[in-house]
Amino acid sequence: MSLYDRHDNTTAPDCVWCIDGMTPAGIHPELGPVLRLCPTQRWCEECGDTAVFAAEFETLDDRINEMLADDLAAISCETCNGIVAIVPVTNGGGIR
Repeated sequence: MSLYDRHDNTTAPDCVWCIDGMTPAGIHPELGPVLRLCPTQRWCEECGDTAVFAAEFETLDDRINEMLADDLAAISCETCNGIVAIVPVTNGGGIR
């Protein structure tokens, strides 16, 4: 199964909150509401399925730029493109 297959209660009956392969994961202090990949499957070996995905934003680029203005940077998983960490930036954008 790929990340892009439609995923609902008929294809993954164990995931009661499934929204097209994602499930709610709470409220992140910087990203707001976030989703994670459906926990009924193993998706990403790179981050071990710990990455989150912002559920509400105009565009992810806009949110990333807002965080940079607040001296924060998002670290993304190279495989699934989810956000695995938010870290402070200093000295003209260098990560601490």
